[in-house]
Amino acid sequence: MAREEPGGRPDGVSDLSAVADLLWRTDAERATEARPRLSARLIVEAAVSIADAEGLNSLSMQRVASELGYTAMAMYRHVPGKDQLIAAMIDAATGRPPAPAPTMTWRTEVEVWVDALWDLYLSHPWMTNAPTLSAPVGPNELAWFEALLSPLSRSALDRAELVPMAAFISSAVRDLARVATELDPAGAAAYGQVLAERLDPERFPVLCSLAGGDGFDDEEDGDVTPIVRCGLDRLLDGIEAQLEHP
Repeated sequence: MAREEPGGRPDGVSDLSAVADLLWRTDAERATEARPRLSARLIVEAAVSIADAEGLNSLSMQRVASELGYTAMAMYRHVPGKDQLIAAMIDAATGRPPAPAPTMTWRTEVEVWVDALWDLYLSHPWMTNAPTLSAPVGPNELAWFEALLSPLSRSALDRAELVPMAAFISSAVRDLARVATELDPAGAAAYGQVLAERLDPERFPVLCSLAGGDGFDDEEDGDVTPIVRCGLDRLLDGIEAQLEHP
């Protein structure tokens, strides 16, 4: 059970509220033209630049402070800590979701959303390795979640299924994007051959029948994109079938 703070709010609620306050404050600062000497917005922008160039492992409060010409202590007046900084970085780097065309079907809208999220993760690979503090609470992440829930709400899904399905799709894209950015193309190209040389057909009959053949063609160059497309197509096919045959 969450511990209660003196004000009567559980610690978990207080922590999440603090993260949400930072994300929304950073978004509001980004919308203004004024650029103060130091702000959460400037800190987040510098941190994103470091992560884009060198990865999340190179990120620290001290490193960001050095980039901006301040001390780490000055940073903490604007950002409580590294975890909160990363949460703000993710929301800032996420940006706004793609705007659907008025003529799009719900399925096409979902497909465009998935393609855009995939491109986003490949542009900022560190995002797939960032810790998840909570469900989306920042303005940009919530806008993306809304942009996925909207077309799904026009499908055959029940209202109770909308959030679980949206969470499943977004999580699948994130995890496969992480694989895509970490996978060694040379190792992927040799995968089918390595399995074919070692698998016992009695113990692994299906794997053995696929190894070295068509079953692993999509991974020969380390491209994970066909896996995303295959999974999404089958998922949306099922939703459409439910719509046609309730």
